[in-house]
Amino acid sequence: MTATQKPQMLNNPAQHIASGQPPHKRQKHDHKSTSLANSLPAPVHFLENRAASPEHLQLLLLLAEKYFAAAHAGQPWAGPQVSSQGLIATGLGCLEAVLKNFRLLPAMESAVRLKYALILHEETENVAQAEEALSKGITLCERHKFISLKYDMQHLLARVIFKLNPRASLKYLDGTIKDVEAYRHTASAYAFRFLRVFLSLELGTHIDTLSAVNHLKVISHKAQKNGDKAVHAMAATLEAMIHLRQSNRAENIEQAERALALARSHQGDSIFGFLPQLVTTMQFVDICCTQQKFDPAQSELKMKALQTTLPTLLKGVSWKDDGSFSIPVSSPSTGVMQSMIDGKNIALRFNWLPREDISALACLLSGAAMFHRNATDGQKSEQILREGLRTLDKPAKITIANFPLRQLAEPRDRWRRLLKCKLHLHLAFAFCARTAWPEAQHQLGCLENAASTLPTEIFNTLEYQILYLSGVINQGIGNISAALFYYTKPSLSLPSSSQPALPPIHLEFCILSALNILLIVHHPSHPSYHLLQPLLENLTPLCKRNSNNKALYAAYQLVSATCFPPTSILPVKQHLQFAVDAAKGCSNEQLLCMTLHVIWFKFFKGVVGEQAEKNARACGAQARRCRDSLWETVASGVLANALEFVSKGKEAEQARRHGELLASKLPPLIGWDQEASMSPKRAK
Repeated sequence: MTATQKPQMLNNPAQHIASGQPPHKRQKHDHKSTSLANSLPAPVHFLENRAASPEHLQLLLLLAEKYFAAAHAGQPWAGPQVSSQGLIATGLGCLEAVLKNFRLLPAMESAVRLKYALILHEETENVAQAEEALSKGITLCERHKFISLKYDMQHLLARVIFKLNPRASLKYLDGTIKDVEAYRHTASAYAFRFLRVFLSLELGTHIDTLSAVNHLKVISHKAQKNGDKAVHAMAATLEAMIHLRQSNRAENIEQAERALALARSHQGDSIFGFLPQLVTTMQFVDICCTQQKFDPAQSELKMKALQTTLPTLLKGVSWKDDGSFSIPVSSPSTGVMQSMIDGKNIALRFNWLPREDISALACLLSGAAMFHRNATDGQKSEQILREGLRTLDKPAKITIANFPLRQLAEPRDRWRRLLKCKLHLHLAFAFCARTAWPEAQHQLGCLENAASTLPTEIFNTLEYQILYLSGVINQGIGNISAALFYYTKPSLSLPSSSQPALPPIHLEFCILSALNILLIVHHPSHPSYHLLQPLLENLTPLCKRNSNNKALYAAYQLVSATCFPPTSILPVKQHLQFAVDAAKGCSNEQLLCMTLHVIWFKFFKGVVGEQAEKNARACGAQARRCRDSLWETVASGVLANALEFVSKGKEAEQARRHGELLASKLPPLIGWDQEASMSPKRAK
């Protein structure tokens, strides 16, 4: 979510709309001022004569707008032989000719310089030329007291400088904020501070993240003091998002919930009826908080509330096709990012997501919220995730009317591709959870194809997740050597104490990989058995620090119980009890199924009695509840074994035959061993 600045050249070039957003890396158009004259259309060659009439000035300004609009729309307005780069260069040439060949009124010259610098910033690599144009424009504005235009130029200049020297840009913004607040231009101060937040987050370091949070707290304090409820809610919502992004620790979730509560304290105000984007953002953040707390019941309730209210919110008349929205400001101000949302109020304009992207994101969050019940509730999570993919597969409504700047269209396209990867990833794991391996492999292929189109820096955030998914699928079909190959990749290795801290989600995937390695090598006959104890020792402190993740903690306790020698009964009991409690706490049916089977193997195998039979039947019921064909096969063997010990041979034979039937449908590398204690030759 970014604040935006779009000065627009109208019939009166002094009229403009101010906005601002952090720069995005994208393909640029090369522009050299020395070659502009050669690309100018025939009607403007007379500009070498400085006595040109005002009509010629107006014509040049209109031609510039026409060329820019045609380039952004991809339309051959100047003929099919002219590329979009040529149209941009010609439009810039028109503005350059205006600045060089006409003596403009100061207000008009300032507006033209702003437009000229904005196009240079958005469509070319000529950062120095844009900076020079803005510096001259700011000097002109200061001379003639054009405070609004000056703030617009300073806002753009900060983004221009950020391309070459991010730290210099932040320092420049700090000085500008100090000056603006000294003049008590409150709305402009909000705008500069929001820009400072977004640029700090783009750098992404811990110090910059803390700086962003501090600026948001200042905005919240000033907005609350000035009665700007929507600004206060916006700042608090962004703060909650940052806390969630930092870590999934309990204190971060608590801080996020506290910030979200501040944002929602104003939700009863009538102004929020005109801000469906902000209300939707609050609901998304609320669901994410609950997901991070591993409270599936609450997540499901909030997901249903979202599904109820979202259609109404998306129909709101204030929801623009490009996803932008305006936050009203009641405080008096002069300057940047002022647009009228109701003809009276000053507002800060933000770019966000269009309707169809919001729908796809809602599908991802809803699918994640329903994930724990996917196997037991008719695969609803899969259905929701597929709906998200269908939404993204529809052609995006990117037109000249909706996205006049490639600076908005190209990042949005990258974001849609990343969202599509996330949907494929979640869908693949949903298939893995119910052992639908062919479907999981298909989704893995789709994921790899979609991820290959992403820029390197974005692909790197997905690579370790794709590797882990590949390992899970190979382990599921019985290809253990391939699974170990993926699990032992460097990007899935546990970090050492000397390495920089990994992002929380990356660390969790590394822990999961290590847990799967332990399950594979834990038998003394395995060639890599010697790695078990060192790996378990390295894993233990990491899992205890991440105990807030109940599912991960349950998996750690289960693996620990499996890896202990049979003589250590007390610690095994403790680990299994922790695993049962954690699995129930996060409603993870598959982990509970696995834990019940380990309990039978550790304490009831070969035991004659009613309790052993009850436990075996509970294993079967839980496996059927999970719709996991592998564990259903295991459960059949467990039940057959238990029934034989209580002289129920006929029923035992039925259970064994049922297990053989299920085993025949398993992947070829997983077979049936009637002598094995847990029946299949390999249990997941």
